[in-house]
Amino acid sequence: MKQTRVSCLLIVLFLTGCWDQRVLKDTVFMSTVAYEKTGDNQIQETVSVHSYVTKENQPINKVFTVTGGSPRQGRMELNQQISGSLMSAKVRVILVQDELAREGMLEISDVLYRTPESPLSAKYAIVQGSPSEIINLQRVGEELIGEYLSGIVRTAEQSSAVPIETIQTICTVLFDPGKGLALPYLRLNEQNQSADIIGTALFDGDQFSGVTLNTVQSAMLLLLADRKAKYMMMSDYVTVDGQKNVVSYDIIGSKSKLKIKMDSVNIISVTVPTKVKVEISEFTHNQLTQKKVKKVEKKLEAILQKRAENVVNKLQEANCDFLEIGRELMAYYPKEWKQLDWKKDYGEISIKPEVSVEIIHKGVIN
Repeated sequence: MKQTRVSCLLIVLFLTGCWDQRVLKDTVFMSTVAYEKTGDNQIQETVSVHSYVTKENQPINKVFTVTGGSPRQGRMELNQQISGSLMSAKVRVILVQDELAREGMLEISDVLYRTPESPLSAKYAIVQGSPSEIINLQRVGEELIGEYLSGIVRTAEQSSAVPIETIQTICTVLFDPGKGLALPYLRLNEQNQSADIIGTALFDGDQFSGVTLNTVQSAMLLLLADRKAKYMMMSDYVTVDGQKNVVSYDIIGSKSKLKIKMDSVNIISVTVPTKVKVEISEFTHNQLTQKKVKKVEKKLEAILQKRAENVVNKLQEANCDFLEIGRELMAYYPKEWKQLDWKKDYGEISIKPEVSVEIIHKGVIN
């Protein structure tokens, strides 16, 4: 018994404490951060800190702006201005100026992938113009800017207006030559003092290509890639029996799959058959009889087919393999893949979408 007590005492003496602990009361959390270029090729970092409370016990933001040669260098300077240990663990959205994104996302992301406290579930968003102007709004309505930006990006993802990506998921894309990256594209709405999601920014490797899709084209992109989220709504004009109608419809089901062929001289041709099932939610100026359903199907099919072709053209213009054709070639044509210079060859291959539409529900009244 005495020997056991002595052993326990010795163990306690040799146990170490938590040497790398961070006391919560001494920690200041960032909620949103924005990066942009300065005139002298430095990186301006604008940070919204969510750690201040008014007398009415309401949380408010404090915005800090620093400049450095890299995100880490800027963060070190920022630590000298804040009374506490700055942490990025609660960052929800990271805004990147489109001009800076043209130089590559790896330079900005490097510090995130090396730091254990990094918020890997946070979202990247590319901003048209200066992202610091959005951060400086501080509040939109009753929401702090970090909560607001997180909310509009999440809503756009759920409605299939932009792809669902996080810092963690884009890591594999950035280092995979057989994949392409697309991120939400935002701009400041000066009239409403808010931010608008205007579509998707397409990337060539880790660099923003300068080619963008609007939200309607972004939805079509997700259909082709078989990455439709929970909801997707569309609205188009169709002319049936000489009458122009607005047709609004929900995409309630879709299926898309790549079909790749390679001939004897390694000429690649890709078809993307995409089956879409829709539910009509609005059909103006006319009654949608069963006879007209087939006509509307053909009209919508033609509209979506043309839209899909435009999206594919933009993907090749941007050199963005979002459909992951390269991954399919690696898997099924490994010898031929090694002979390809995919960065050059991708824009030259034939990619043909084939969209078919089926209306499975036309409303409760009809």
